[in-house]
Amino acid sequence: MHKSIVVAGLGRGGPYSHATVAGDTVYISGQTGLNENNKDDFKSQFKNAMGNIEKIARSAGLSLKDIAKIGVYISDKSYFKEMNDIFGEYFNESPPARTTLVAGFVADNILVEIEATLHK
Repeated sequence: MHKSIVVAGLGRGGPYSHATVAGDTVYISGQTGLNENNKDDFKSQFKNAMGNIEKIARSAGLSLKDIAKIGVYISDKSYFKEMNDIFGEYFNESPPARTTLVAGFVADNILVEIEATLHK
């Protein structure tokens, strides 16, 4: 059995939970950081996505330090170095396990999507 988390004021692109809690594990759905002001700005989109993840983690009583595994999906491999640099700003000590993939998105102006698994 799991508990669904939906954070008020945080958008969703469909009928899914922002996260689910199953025992001591929290699974955060993929978060994009796209808004009307950052269509071509990878860094801004990345930081917005991480801000969403942080809000969702807080709603589960956790923080970014509780992330055990993170998945980063980028729209183009040319963003990899920039992603690594920004990622290091968030996780410079004891970083979580990570998978990074180049992926296509449902909207052409989405540059990054991030999902996370947290453990209490």
